[in-house]
Amino acid sequence: MKYVLSSWKMYPTLDQAQASFEAIQRGLQERAQRGTVLPRVILCPPLLSLVPFATLVDRRVLSLGAQNCHWKAEGPYTGEISPRMLQGLVDYVLVGHSERRAAGETDEQVGWKVAAVAEHGLTPILLVGEDDPGEDAILTSEQRLRQGLSGVDLGRQPVLVVYEPTWAIGTDETASTSHIRRSVTYLEGVLADMGVTEPEILYGGSVNDDNVEALARLDVLDGVGAGRASLDPDQFLRLIDQVARSMG
Repeated sequence: MKYVLSSWKMYPTLDQAQASFEAIQRGLQERAQRGTVLPRVILCPPLLSLVPFATLVDRRVLSLGAQNCHWKAEGPYTGEISPRMLQGLVDYVLVGHSERRAAGETDEQVGWKVAAVAEHGLTPILLVGEDDPGEDAILTSEQRLRQGLSGVDLGRQPVLVVYEPTWAIGTDETASTSHIRRSVTYLEGVLADMGVTEPEILYGGSVNDDNVEALARLDVLDGVGAGRASLDPDQFLRLIDQVARSMG
């Protein structure tokens, strides 16, 4: 595994986010000083925290990402943030999270956002997955993957894909390892068909320090994404430790 992704969603206040950020970064720095080979840790805090974090982040051990952006560089879009505004603050932008899709974001809009993120020199992190584990579930994921990446040159533009089955998010159970392996292997084939020479796919969906060890053993995965588990610095660092051990 090469990546550990976290999104704090709409949880911490500025003070809470600052304390968690400092604890996580300090823990990663201590591990790096001891010689631990770490995965690339990508932290996606609420937007308000990005500006102070961008001045404090130690990019040797931690990367920053935004949880969302608009597809336009500027314009009369009250309350939105553009990819141009994110330049210099983050390296990554989450696009297509299931919670945003549930709020009305369409596959077409997701595709526009991915293209805009790439156009502004940032790396899109596209989230795809099915809403239920039925027989046609993988076709939903494929459709969202193809639409989301339709506006970028995949031979030149790096992208990360997160497979997140919606039915597993916010529960106490991840998808089974057999289901994850089958789905991720299929999506790797779709990416190869679209021109991606080295697909990188993470798994997201109720990942925590109790189940990450089993996920880390899946050779089809390039990383994991954590939500609630990343809000507790101690738990998140334990999760990172388990991924780091799998890398060794």
